[in-house]
Amino acid sequence: MVRLGGVSTWAGAASAGAAGSASGSEEPAVRRATRLVAVVLCLLAISEAGYGVANGAPGEAPMVVAMVILPLLYVVPATRPLWLRHRYVLLAVQAALTCLPFALFGGNWAEGPSGWLAGLVLLTVPSPASWLAFAALVAAEVAVRAGVVGLPSAIPAAATAAAIWTVIAFAVDALVLFGLARLADLITAVHAARDELAEAAITAERLRAAESLRAAVGDRLTAAAGRAAAALQTIAGSQPQAREYIAETATAARQALDEVREVTTRYRDTAIPEAVPARAGVTLAPRLAQAVLVAVLCAFAVQYVFDVAANLNGLPGANFSATVVGWTSANAVALVALQLRHSWPSRGARRPRGWQVTLGLQLLLTYAMFPVTGWRPLAACGFLAGSALLLIPAPLGRIAFAAVIASVPALWAVKPLPGLTPPESLGAAIYLSLLGVVLGLLVYGLTRLAWLAVQLEDLRTELARKAVLGERLRVARDTHDLLGLGLSAIAMKADLIGRLMDRGDARASTEIAELARICATARADMRLVTGEDRDLPLDAEFAAARDVLASAGINVRASLSADLVPGAAVAVLVPVIREAVTNVLKHSSASYCVLELTAEAGSLRLLISNDGSSDAEGAPLAAVGRSGSGLGNLAARVEAAGGHLVAGRNGGQFSLVAEIPLAVQPSAPRQAASPQARP
Repeated sequence: MVRLGGVSTWAGAASAGAAGSASGSEEPAVRRATRLVAVVLCLLAISEAGYGVANGAPGEAPMVVAMVILPLLYVVPATRPLWLRHRYVLLAVQAALTCLPFALFGGNWAEGPSGWLAGLVLLTVPSPASWLAFAALVAAEVAVRAGVVGLPSAIPAAATAAAIWTVIAFAVDALVLFGLARLADLITAVHAARDELAEAAITAERLRAAESLRAAVGDRLTAAAGRAAAALQTIAGSQPQAREYIAETATAARQALDEVREVTTRYRDTAIPEAVPARAGVTLAPRLAQAVLVAVLCAFAVQYVFDVAANLNGLPGANFSATVVGWTSANAVALVALQLRHSWPSRGARRPRGWQVTLGLQLLLTYAMFPVTGWRPLAACGFLAGSALLLIPAPLGRIAFAAVIASVPALWAVKPLPGLTPPESLGAAIYLSLLGVVLGLLVYGLTRLAWLAVQLEDLRTELARKAVLGERLRVARDTHDLLGLGLSAIAMKADLIGRLMDRGDARASTEIAELARICATARADMRLVTGEDRDLPLDAEFAAARDVLASAGINVRASLSADLVPGAAVAVLVPVIREAVTNVLKHSSASYCVLELTAEAGSLRLLISNDGSSDAEGAPLAAVGRSGSGLGNLAARVEAAGGHLVAGRNGGQFSLVAEIPLAVQPSAPRQAASPQARP
C-alpha cells in the first residue's frame, strides 16, 4: 500500500498527553506525572502496531510490544533503580531489539519505535555524550533505511521524502519519551523537595534571629553571668564588692530584658516575607514542554506540506499545483502558531485572551484544505481536539474533543486514499482516529504537566513563606517565654540576694550560686530560641522551678510522677512551667505552691496552683485566650500540640492546668524543640 507518510511518529508522540486528561485533580501530582508517561508509551505502542496493520504488516505488533518494555521499566518508579544499576546493559538490549525488526520486516518496519532507543540514551547517558549519541543514532537510522528500502534514484523526491520522514519519526519519538519523562522527573523532584525550601528559609531566619539576639542580649547576659560569678568569689572577702557585683547583675539583666521586649515586638510585627526564588528545574519545565510540542508541531507541518508537495513532484496519488502547495504551507504555519498560542497563555491565566476567536480560526483552518488535499490534513484534527480540551470548560470540552475525533473517520470515508483494500482502508481510518486522540492528549498533557510543575513550585514557595512567618512568631514567643522569663528570674534573684546581704543573711552565698546557675540557664535558653539546641530538659526545669519558689520563701509541694521521655509533649511544658512560676513570683503573695506532673490516659497533665492572688485573665477557671503574650502564648503552644490550657481563680486559689497528648507530633517544618503554633 502507499504509506500515510511519517505520521506514525508524531502519532505516538501525541499519546504523551493521555495520562494528563485521565488523571483527576485529586490524585497526587507525582502519581499523575508518572502515570502520564506510562500511558504515553502504551498508546504509542498501540499507535505503532496499528500503523503496521494499516501498511499490511500485522506481524509488527509483537515486536512493538517487546520494544516498549524497557522504556516502561524506566518510567515506573519501582523499576527505575534497575535502570540506574544496569543502564548500559539495558541500552544494549534495547539496541538489539531496535535492530531486529529491520531483519524481519525490512522497509515495512515503522519509523517511530527506533526513536525509543535514542530517548533512553538521552535519559540515562550524561550530556553532552548523550546528544552526540542521539545524532549518531539518527544518522544510522537514515543510512539503514536507505539501504533497506532501496528507493529508486529515478524519483529523487521520494528518496528525500523518505529521509525526512525517517528523521522526523525517529527524532520526535525520542524527544517525546525524553521530554515527558524529564517533566515527570522534575515534578517528582519538586514534590519530594516540598519542605526543602521551607527548611532553608527557616535556617536563614534562625541565623538572622541569632545575630539579632546575640547583638542585643548576648553581651549583657554574659556580663550578668560574669558579675554573678565575681560576686560568688568575693562575698567571703568583701561583701560591699559582692553587693556591687550583684547590683550590676540586676542592671545588666534588666537592660537585656528591655532588649528582649524590643526583639519580641519587632519579630511579632514583621510583615509576611516576600516570595522566595523558584527552583531552576521548575523554570525549565515549561520550556522543556514547549520545546517538545514545538518539535511535534514542526514535524506535523513539514509532513503535511511534504505530503502535498511530493505529489507535485510526481509521486503516486493526486497531483497538486504549486498554488495548493503554497496554501498548504500557509495553513500549516498558521495552525502551528495557533496551537502554540493556545498551549502557552500568559502566566497566571488559564486561557489566553480572545481564545474563542483563535479556537474558531483553528477550527476553520483545520478543515479548510480537506476538500482539496483529502486525508492529509486530518492529523491536524488531533491538535484541534487538544485545544478544545484545554480551552472549553468541562464537560463541553470533552464533548467537543469527542466530536472532533469522530469527524476523522467520517471524513476519511468521504475521501479515502485511493488504491487501498477494504481491510487496509479500515485500518487506516482507525489509525488516523487514534492519531487524533493521541495528538489531542499530547497537547493537553504537555501543557498541563508544565503548569503542574509551576503550580507545585508556587505551593512550595507559599509553604516556605508561611514557614518563615511561623518561625518569626516562634522566635517572638520563645524570646518572651524562655529568654524573657529567664532574665526576669535573674533580676528578681539579684534583688533577693541584695536584701539578704543587707540583713547579713548567710543564705546569700547559696543564692548567689543559684543566680549563677540561672544565668547559665538563660544563656542556654538563647541557644534554644535560635534553634541551636533542641532538647528542653523538663525534669531540670521542674527542679529549678521548685528551687526558685523555695528561695522566695514559698512552701513548695512538688510531685513528678510522669515518665519524662524526651519528646514534643515534654518540650511544650517547659515554657508553661516558667511562665506560671514567674507569675507566682511577680504577681502573687503566695505562701505555698503545688507543682504536679502526671501521665494518665495517654496524656501529660501539669497542675500549678497557689494560694495567692493573680493577675491572670478571668476570675473563674477558664480556657486562656490566644491573644497577647504570657498565658496567651502558652495557650497557643499547647493548642498547637493538640492539648488545652485553662487558668484562673477559684476563691482564694489560683490554678493553671495544661494537658497535652503524649503522641503529639511537632509542627513541620521544625527543628528546634520548642513548639510553635501554625500561623
